[in-house]
Amino acid sequence: MKLAVLSDSHDHMNNILKAVSIINERNVDALIHCGDYVAPFVKRWFDKLNNTIKKNFYGVFGNNDGEKLFLKQNLGQICEFAENGNEMILELGGKRIFVSHMPKQKTIEALANSGHFDIILSGHTHSLSNKKLENGILIVNPGELCGYLTGRATFAIIDTDKMESEIIEL
Repeated sequence: MKLAVLSDSHDHMNNILKAVSIINERNVDALIHCGDYVAPFVKRWFDKLNNTIKKNFYGVFGNNDGEKLFLKQNLGQICEFAENGNEMILELGGKRIFVSHMPKQKTIEALANSGHFDIILSGHTHSLSNKKLENGILIVNPGELCGYLTGRATFAIIDTDKMESEIIEL
């Protein structure tokens, strides 16, 4: 299974549309957004995802998602948000996945050492991180899709069969 992982899109229309196009072209099976969509109107751009991905689009909120109620009502038509908004546990492609916008580093380490998860996803820092631990656990922060802080607009595509993560730079 191929999973696209985005974070920190911050209303960047052009980069969201570019990422959506690549996700559709690469026949990705599911999409996970690690937060900071920002405004509810981003649904207009994510609506360009193919129907398979729209049925397998998951997300958590970030610290810059101010209008969460309308974001959940609007984007929530195609994206399944975490029940509490902040953390999500999924099972996709036979892998247990933890998703949060801004977990502390100690939390990420504890999750990795717990043996309960195969993939740990985060965002918030706008810093790209793509690690595969000796025990095979993937820890990925796809960086920032918006490219505002680092000048690099990035996201990840994870192959759950190979347990490898490819970083895509726009």
